Amino acid sequence: MKIVFLVDSLHSIAAGSERQIYKLVEGLVASGHQVKLVLLRHTGFTRGNFDFPCPVECLEVSSIVSVSAAKKLLALKSRLKSESVDLVHAYFPDSCLLGPLYLKSDRLKVFTSRRDMGLIYKGKPAALYRLLRHRTDGVISNSKAVAELVREKEHLSTKASFVAYNGIEPFDVEVEGTGEAIYQSTDSIKLILVANIKPVKRNLDAVKAVRRLLEKGHSVELALVGKAQDKQYVEEIKAYIAETELESTIHWLGQVQEPRRLLKQADIGLLVSESEGLSNTLMEYMQVGLPVVATNVGGNPELVEGGVTGALVEKGQVDEIVAAISHLASDKKLQRAMGEAGMRKMTDEFSITAMVRHHEAFYSSNKPEKKDSANAIAG
Repeated sequence: MKIVFLVDSLHSIAAGSERQIYKLVEGLVASGHQVKLVLLRHTGFTRGNFDFPCPVECLEVSSIVSVSAAKKLLALKSRLKSESVDLVHAYFPDSCLLGPLYLKSDRLKVFTSRRDMGLIYKGKPAALYRLLRHRTDGVISNSKAVAELVREKEHLSTKASFVAYNGIEPFDVEVEGTGEAIYQSTDSIKLILVANIKPVKRNLDAVKAVRRLLEKGHSVELALVGKAQDKQYVEEIKAYIAETELESTIHWLGQVQEPRRLLKQADIGLLVSESEGLSNTLMEYMQVGLPVVATNVGGNPELVEGGVTGALVEKGQVDEIVAAISHLASDKKLQRAMGEAGMRKMTDEFSITAMVRHHEAFYSSNKPEKKDSANAIAG
């Protein structure tokens, strides 16, 4: 197949959706598909010499509401049709509007992606995407929870909605190592929370849970891994730690390039967010065999099976977090069983290979019928 990815911009290919795009393109190219990446606009990252597994071009669209943008997208459509491209897959808010609006034709399928619980609608009303649903051949979500939200917001039919889970890259702790020692006590309950410090992640709930565990007589330590994104919230957490004298039990590690290197030091992985799409953090916990305690929000229940790979708690319920940690910490055999079940789930359902395979199946089932053409995608 000939496939074009239309993307607003790339700031990195190290993590998140941008990494998923990179790995998907890499997998499709390895499977023999002809792929091209089209950027709406450059960033400092893409203006440099960055490696990408397919040809890349940039349209230099600074404003999506402009005559210039319309001309560039219509010219792109003409080229793609002449090159017999089968489909366009758009990522991120601007591309998910412009792709259906300008590129859709009876000879060119257009698909768009949704990868979070509504962030794509911030600043762009869901009604805009709803108006374009008849020019969109399908919306690919990275979890059932996201797909359900999108169907509701955009009035999509079930037939036009597809779920393709994120893929997680292999990680060998024997090769990568476990990083510098985090915890101070050999007999403490060792917790880790990998999430940027901001209110939606409810990091403070985890800190409050530590205090209550200490009050119940447990020895416990918590490592907080993530970028301090909300200064006021960070100060609130620090003030609580100082007020409750938790300084020796809370370890601030900041942003870490490869958090998986640290996970084997912990007993339990926490993710107590207000909202999640499909969490890479949970996937990484499970990949290395760490049992988890997570809030019952978004795509978390699709990853965490209560009593099998970890425990699900209701958001904001610190007492439930405490109870779940206490239960897991008291049973090392249960921790191992949950960790092993999580590892199997990641291997079977959430590998990069599975992610690429799911996209290929969806693309193939929706490939338009065309006359034979020898034209390849221009580099």
